[in-house]
Amino acid sequence: MSELSNVKHTRNGPLRLGQVINRLPFTLIMVVLLLLVAWWTNSYFQELTRAWVNRLGFAPRDFWFLRWERLILSALVTSGGVTFWFALGMVAFTSGVAEWKTGTLRVAITFWGVHLVTLVVEGLIFSLPMRQPGFEQAHALFFSRNVGPSAGYMGCLGLITTFLPKPWRWVVFAVVLAYLLIALFLPARAGVSTAIELSDDLAHLIAYPLGRLSTYVFEIKSKA
Repeated sequence: MSELSNVKHTRNGPLRLGQVINRLPFTLIMVVLLLLVAWWTNSYFQELTRAWVNRLGFAPRDFWFLRWERLILSALVTSGGVTFWFALGMVAFTSGVAEWKTGTLRVAITFWGVHLVTLVVEGLIFSLPMRQPGFEQAHALFFSRNVGPSAGYMGCLGLITTFLPKPWRWVVFAVVLAYLLIALFLPARAGVSTAIELSDDLAHLIAYPLGRLSTYVFEIKSKA
């Protein structure tokens, strides 16, 4: 009897794993890519070096100088250490839940679409006033390189809020949005430049509602 039970358990194990792989290919690919890039840049447990930030990071000026590959590369690397593991967990959770609920194509479009739109919007926000007097911070942000997949996973987080029952979907969305808005005006964390902190906070504030808005875009497209 125990032998039959063991055989049954062995057969069911790979089946469950196969179901997860079939339903979450985008999430698994993103997790693997983040792990590989962290290994390549040696940023598992230590901060990403400035040389790697300059090599892979994105700054708003890159959009205007047609360095568009950095739009993608910058999302596959983090600033390293604790930030890497936090980002990895957020990508796994937000993309995983969104992909399980909506499918691979939709979560891939949401993640990368929100990421790209956020960087473009940020580029416009920082570049338009940079030549005006009194906007030294915008000038610094225009040239500051940044890394991380946070715009993508914040977009997926915004999408996830739509899965909650009413009225909690709006309550949770409003609470998180209020927190992101407050964070925009808080002083930078110790050891983090003001320009990078402001860039991160603004990206999150842009990406989170975009993720929720993506729901309406897909609904309109499905009805067309």
